[in-house]
Amino acid sequence: MSEVIRGVRRAGTDLRQIEVKAAVRELPKSLWPTVSAFSNHGGGLIILGLAEDEGFEPAEGFDATRIRDAISDAFRPRGPQEPAGPVTPRPIGTIDIAEVDGAQVVIVDVAELPADRKPSYVTTQGVEAGTYERVGDGDRRMSTYAIFLLTSDRGQPREDSALVDGTTIADLDSALVERYIARLRRTRPRSFAGLTSTADILQRHNVVASDGVTLTLAGLLTLGTYPQQFFPQLMITFAAYPGRSKADIVGQVRMLDRQVIEGSIPVMVDDAVRAVLSNLKVRRVSRGAGASDEPEIPVDAVREAIANALTHRDYSGFAVGDQVRVEIYPDRLEVWSPGGIWGGRRVVDLFDGNSRSRNQILASLLTEVPFPDRDETVCENAGSGILRMAGALGGMGLPAPRFTATSTSMTVTLDRHGLLNPEMSTWLSAIGAGSLDPDAQRTLALVHRGYDVEDQLLRAQFGMDSADARVVLRTLVADDWLRFPAQPGGPYRPGPRLVAAEVNENTLFADEMSPPGSFPDRSLDERILAALGQENELNIHELVDATHSSTNSLRPRLRVLIEQGAITPTAPPQSRNRRYRRPVDPKYS
Repeated sequence: MSEVIRGVRRAGTDLRQIEVKAAVRELPKSLWPTVSAFSNHGGGLIILGLAEDEGFEPAEGFDATRIRDAISDAFRPRGPQEPAGPVTPRPIGTIDIAEVDGAQVVIVDVAELPADRKPSYVTTQGVEAGTYERVGDGDRRMSTYAIFLLTSDRGQPREDSALVDGTTIADLDSALVERYIARLRRTRPRSFAGLTSTADILQRHNVVASDGVTLTLAGLLTLGTYPQQFFPQLMITFAAYPGRSKADIVGQVRMLDRQVIEGSIPVMVDDAVRAVLSNLKVRRVSRGAGASDEPEIPVDAVREAIANALTHRDYSGFAVGDQVRVEIYPDRLEVWSPGGIWGGRRVVDLFDGNSRSRNQILASLLTEVPFPDRDETVCENAGSGILRMAGALGGMGLPAPRFTATSTSMTVTLDRHGLLNPEMSTWLSAIGAGSLDPDAQRTLALVHRGYDVEDQLLRAQFGMDSADARVVLRTLVADDWLRFPAQPGGPYRPGPRLVAAEVNENTLFADEMSPPGSFPDRSLDERILAALGQENELNIHELVDATHSSTNSLRPRLRVLIEQGAITPTAPPQSRNRRYRRPVDPKYS
């Protein structure tokens, strides 16, 4: 907790996932928009009892017990005859009293709600006006579009099966249809049972509607001659910029290249890949007795990023006016598409190898629709695409794809330069990490670049197995570079050594860094691990005494530590004999 307080005091303001309020007399009304925002995305920490206008010092007159009880009432379950609480649905989190500079404060750790319970909104304001998201250090009302996307996570969207008025089979590319059907006969012969006509085959595979005439949106986009006749903005815009942002103008040059890319999805993917490759540098690589030219970014990674954007973008009425944007800069390639991550998934989940499609009919068609000039299809729909991207990039010494998801969009970034380039190596040396082994250095470099780092990402990026990845991560935790995830399944967080390096310029470029173990304020995770030692087995009540904490605070941390392999339970969760111990792990001990 002291580390968190130092962070907000150093910043002089609230942070993205940390909100501080004085709450001297009563719970402030501004508390509930913050609870809504944290519940809708990512969770967060609310600290009550510190005065922001006094440098986040303890607020005079703050009654921790009264405030804790008041907010606990807001978080409790409601009976069927009771009015709703201040935030709907009921928020999830833990509420505790802690000490800061000898004074009591209330700590509210708000968890993100499951996808099927969103959106979270301030009850008195209603869904439309009372649903909030976190932007910077403040809370902002969500747009109608963002609220729609949250609600769409509750079930399977059906926009790709919608009928496109005015279309007929004549709007399909006959040559592509013929090749598509020929491929289906080879790969999915059972789907032809009892069918003879092309129209019946296309109807069964959701290219044509039940009337036998009108095309579905998925059918038009995958096999249409010119889908933009009906949806002018369902295209790709490509631009190459001379500087690191769109605003940069080098000399008189604002853009190096600009193209509008249209057609069916297979055609657009190929044309967009060609546009990117024509603006990338190539290097001559010797392989055996021969040599070949390879672009800065692997072709497979470029193609996968563009295909994913077209396949998984939002095609609802809110978004059909938005095109996919492919933009190249001197240091990176960005692919932007409308719609955040569908299905309640997080960025950290994208590397788990599972496949979930917002547009299930479209994804199914693209698994079988070939490119115009070859039998290869647009996608596999098997959850392997992102892992393959990361592997291809890692094989060239490049970072894994970086995903930036907002409430209404997704951006995929592919770097043009290596992960451990000279600039990054200099930074690692400056913060005292120059002597770490290469896997640990690369992991810190990923965190520094803004990745949500966990074992699946390291497995995909570095070709290691999950057990070895967890050893690397736990070792970085033990040396104070990282912290365990805030919740099960989440990414690792910067530890005190990395936080000090990232936010304190003097520390960042100092000649010496504090050695491991020199940070006086230990996190709850550290107190748990210290209490267990190398031989102790303790139950949760013994851990409460040993860590000076509470069962409500311990349980979520124990779940995280178990998931990360840092501790091992001796019995099932429901057992009264359940105790916890440290596993034998020489690299971590």
